[in-house]
Amino acid sequence: MATEIRQISFSDLRRHGRHELKFVYEEMGHLWLTFHGKPRAVIIPMRDEAILHKAIGLNVQEALHRAQIDHSRMVSAIEARGTWRSTPVITHERGYPPLGHTGKGAADVDPRVLRAQEIAAMYGED
Repeated sequence: MATEIRQISFSDLRRHGRHELKFVYEEMGHLWLTFHGKPRAVIIPMRDEAILHKAIGLNVQEALHRAQIDHSRMVSAIEARGTWRSTPVITHERGYPPLGHTGKGAADVDPRVLRAQEIAAMYGED
């Protein structure tokens, strides 16, 4: 006898989940879950897990172990991203060098020239 397959949307599974899961574990049927009309996942009985294990070489305990590791990695990555986003950005006050005046009514000295003169004075150059 062929395995019966039912197709159901995720939203219908939320509403009728208990009834549909009984179909899987009592009648050994397969339940195809759809999202926007396209198949996205399958719920199979544990009897068929042995067949799946032979096909992909992964048992249930190993799959659960890997899923738990993946989940813990994702949680730690989300936590790290949350701390990165919540860390305030420290800005340094960027002051401008004082503008020098050569006398009354004279134009301001270019700050870059003034800074170059200060650096030269620090090293004893003229």
